[in-house]
Amino acid sequence: MGNAESMESQLAVIRSRAAPVRLPMPDPAELEERFSIALNSMNLPPDKVRLLRSYDNEKKWELICDQERFQVKNPPHTYIQKLRGFLDPAVTRKKFRRRVQESTQMLRELEISLRTNHIGWVREFLNEENRGLDVLVEYLSFAQYAVTFDGEQSEASGDASSIDSPWSRSIEDLHGDCSLPSPSSSVPRAARHSISSAIVTRSNTLPSRRTLKNSRLVCKKDDVHVCVMCLRAIMNYQYGFNMVMSHPHAVNEIALSLNNRNPRTKALVLELLAAVCLVRGGHEIILSAFDHFKTVCSESMRFEKLMEHFKNEDDNIDFLVACMQFINIVVHSVEDMNFRVHLQYDFTKLNLDEHLERLKHTESDRLQVQIQAYLDNVFDVGTLLEDAETKTAALERVEELEESLATMSERLLDVENEAMLKIVELEKQLMQTNKELDHIRDVYASTNSTVHTLRRMVREKDQTIRRQTRLERQAQEAQQAGGPGAPQPPRGEGDGGVGESASPSPPPCPNLSPR
Repeated sequence: MGNAESMESQLAVIRSRAAPVRLPMPDPAELEERFSIALNSMNLPPDKVRLLRSYDNEKKWELICDQERFQVKNPPHTYIQKLRGFLDPAVTRKKFRRRVQESTQMLRELEISLRTNHIGWVREFLNEENRGLDVLVEYLSFAQYAVTFDGEQSEASGDASSIDSPWSRSIEDLHGDCSLPSPSSSVPRAARHSISSAIVTRSNTLPSRRTLKNSRLVCKKDDVHVCVMCLRAIMNYQYGFNMVMSHPHAVNEIALSLNNRNPRTKALVLELLAAVCLVRGGHEIILSAFDHFKTVCSESMRFEKLMEHFKNEDDNIDFLVACMQFINIVVHSVEDMNFRVHLQYDFTKLNLDEHLERLKHTESDRLQVQIQAYLDNVFDVGTLLEDAETKTAALERVEELEESLATMSERLLDVENEAMLKIVELEKQLMQTNKELDHIRDVYASTNSTVHTLRRMVREKDQTIRRQTRLERQAQEAQQAGGPGAPQPPRGEGDGGVGESASPSPPPCPNLSPR
């Protein structure tokens, strides 16, 4: 038990010694400044940056310490100097053999650095002073310099067959007259046919033969694959992707890497080319790269080598999937239907349709998805021709209908003009009628007022007559009820009676009865 406890205590001491020392946290202003520097070096998307900025000061300080604890193994110029050393045409054959033994390992370290170091390291690698992309593309071109030569041929026959070859022209276009001398780089192209003997003499000089032999040594290694991986690491950054897109030879050299015998390399190359094809302007760059490939590799048709690899690599599913995905993107990402049919026909002439029929029953789900995507989006030219004929007939019918529509439009315009004239005339009549109606309303209002006045006067007269009649009736009734001595009701002027100045009425005659 005592030994176990002592061992645990020793392990605890070792862990405490191995743990990094925690530095004290600086003041908030310095903390924010160093945190911003750390975020810029991480090359994160905006949403991740916002998430990290929401951390408290403790977590920010931990992130800063982790970033500052990481030390870059080598600066960019270290790898660039080594690559330039491999490309030095003046180096001896023996010295090159010794140097090239570590080329693959050096490229792997460069790929890891490009993939894991902060964005500042990558920008330094690509800046104008180091020109890392130019050196990397130059080395890739050098590594593929002898790729078109048959491996079974001897070096001497390979040298003889390289005179004024398309690959020599490709190397010359890329490097000019200094870095990688080609068999035909010592004379202008316009004068090659007139001084062919000078070309033969130049092709047998030591630098060209040495370059070809050195390239043969590199071709046997995995340098092309790792070099393409380095380019992929650069293209993972938007800054690096734009530089590769704008580079005059980078995409061409990536496309030429399809000649590599490694199926993994060809699959990786097709993935990069598909990524380039999907961005704005990338489709034209890819087609230009394969036109260059056709010239360099002496193809009779564009994409010929690609289809040859596609037919011969039946056992490599990753390459088949990458190749089919690339074909889908190249053909079906075009908006112009005519150009799309043209690209589709390029692959049809290379027997893609027949080969897809043989691959339709593959067990790979990924390959099935890509094949089905191509078949679903393919244009049936026969159907398009029928549609074109139908469209012609439809256009003729449309022309007839347009003529009929024009005639009807003219008639409609005439009817509208007539209707407008009638509307104007009716509006004039309406205005006159409204004036007459207003006059009639005025006369009616005046007449109505007079009628109301007369009716009121008649009504008052009737009331007076009824009142007089009632009074007379009451007087008669009172007279009849009271006898001769009953007082007579007074009569006013308004009642039709006589005033006080009038003579009194004679007394009634006595009732004489016979005796």
